Amino acid sequence: MSDNVLSLSGVERRLGDRTLLDRVTLGIDRGAKVGLIGHNGAGKSSLIRLITGEDAPDGGTVSLRTGTRLFHLPQDPTFPPSATPRSVLLEVLAPLRAAIAEWETRVAAGDPKAEEVQHRIEALGGWDYEHRLEKAATDLGVVAMDRTIEGMSGGERKRLALAQLLLAHADLWLLDYPPNHRDAETTEWLEEQISGTTATVLLVTHDRYVLDHTVEIMVELRGGQLRRYDGNYTDYLEARAVEDALETRARDRRERLFLAELDWARRQPKARTTKNRARLDRVDALNDSLRNTDTRASVEFRFGEAPRLGKTILEFVDVAKGYSGRTLFRGLSATLRRGERIGIVGRNGAGKSTLLRMVAGELAADRGTVTLGPNSEIAWLDQHRLRLLDLDKTVRATVVPEGGDTVFFGEEKLHVVSWLDRFGFSSRSHLMKVSSLSGGERNRLAIARFLLQRANLLLLDEPTNDLDLETLNLLEGALVEFTGCVLVVTHDRYFLDKVATGILAFEDGADGASVELVQGDYTHYRRVRPKRAVVAARAETPPPPREARPKPALTSNERRELSGIEALIEAAEAEQARLESALGDPAIWDVKEQARAASTQAALVAARARVEQLYARWEELLAKAAA
Repeated sequence: MSDNVLSLSGVERRLGDRTLLDRVTLGIDRGAKVGLIGHNGAGKSSLIRLITGEDAPDGGTVSLRTGTRLFHLPQDPTFPPSATPRSVLLEVLAPLRAAIAEWETRVAAGDPKAEEVQHRIEALGGWDYEHRLEKAATDLGVVAMDRTIEGMSGGERKRLALAQLLLAHADLWLLDYPPNHRDAETTEWLEEQISGTTATVLLVTHDRYVLDHTVEIMVELRGGQLRRYDGNYTDYLEARAVEDALETRARDRRERLFLAELDWARRQPKARTTKNRARLDRVDALNDSLRNTDTRASVEFRFGEAPRLGKTILEFVDVAKGYSGRTLFRGLSATLRRGERIGIVGRNGAGKSTLLRMVAGELAADRGTVTLGPNSEIAWLDQHRLRLLDLDKTVRATVVPEGGDTVFFGEEKLHVVSWLDRFGFSSRSHLMKVSSLSGGERNRLAIARFLLQRANLLLLDEPTNDLDLETLNLLEGALVEFTGCVLVVTHDRYFLDKVATGILAFEDGADGASVELVQGDYTHYRRVRPKRAVVAARAETPPPPREARPKPALTSNERRELSGIEALIEAAEAEQARLESALGDPAIWDVKEQARAASTQAALVAARARVEQLYARWEELLAKAAA
């Protein structure tokens, strides 16, 4: 018997002349954790609306198991402006509160069916809902519970929606782009909730670390079809590498056959016989198959050659900034060096975007100095793209605001059609207004406009929001190859690990965030962060008098183990990287190399487990040393 919580059978969905879902079939079992991916505009959000019942399919059926309670976390949660966080959370609890009221009425009347209602109350989360409400609000940082929602930021509304998720006691979670508007700590909190819940989860996100850490099935919406891959995001990449290699070989064979058939067709006389008609039909069929191949892989972009940097690029000396008597951050001293790409991380509201505005010259420091080099030329991709996009302009007018048919990319002169084609905008979209574009399309258009600016210092504020995985990879590659310097604010940890050479970390404090530059990527920063915290705590705590000094928390063997464990971690990570590189070689997936591929995969699983084991032991020793 099927244990499907959600079933799609022959589902079709069309948007104008586009087919988003072409007779797709999918079953999701109880308790499964599923990641749904696909390029922007592929139809992921349309699929979610079909599941929630907001839209009806053009064909086929979407079925939920009887009695399934569903909670949908949309991309941009909306609430009545006059509502309060408390009223919004109580609304989620309405079925539970109604059941409790019914139970009280039945008990008072001596109704024997009161026991049935009691079972329903327990299934909805139990009696102590007020305590759960307060705890959910506290866990998500939802404060001022009785103020109106009007004026709340996007991040605050997202946290409120997540608090609803905790209280809903749903059997099926539909999470649509949950990482947007959230800091890394909240994202890690959500990872724990997804991993720990017994509910079925369908997660639509481009956060690759979330996909790696939480899901056990990947589903890709591509060309109107749903393709299932067992495992997490890394497993999906390995499977796609094999699949793409096979598809490339098949395409190469089709191209060779097409060219041979085309050569034959051109050499034939004008009058065609019935016998030759079959070969001409083959030419047409091959031509159609090649034309219908997904062309998004041809989309690419890069940054132009950066103007020459001077000796001084950007320098902060003891910088502090605040508003209305409240210090946002303090103690920022750092120097940007040639070729550095610095990721800026910290909780929402810590002052990260404010820092970029200070670099751009829009704001002045309250204390300290921000010095920009005389040769430093800035290009700024602001968080809301307001400096680059006008919703009333067309796609074409956005990149050529003064009119004309050409753009200048560095010293290169290009036709506007060619430039927009690089970013996946077909000619039929050039006269569309920016307001009609999706979030991902707007972001790609903003980047297309951004890249036309001459600069050697890039300021990027949340550049990954709403971008699909393909465009994310293109952006990451372009930034790594950029010859200038980069400051980027983002919560995308995977992005930071691929791009950043250093992390500028905003760490919470009683009198505003302290800011420190840590060399290395985000994973390195997270590893040294607990160690730095231990060192800081020791520095602030005076040692006890000699006669009262306690015995060391670590044994002599443990101290030796701690002193050498970082070298072991580095060696284990190097082995993991070697195995991952070996699996990235297409040659290993040849039929003749099946045994080597299998043994390499097994070794990679063991290497990853070894790395995790060493990190767990390192953190255990650090905690014991600090006790």
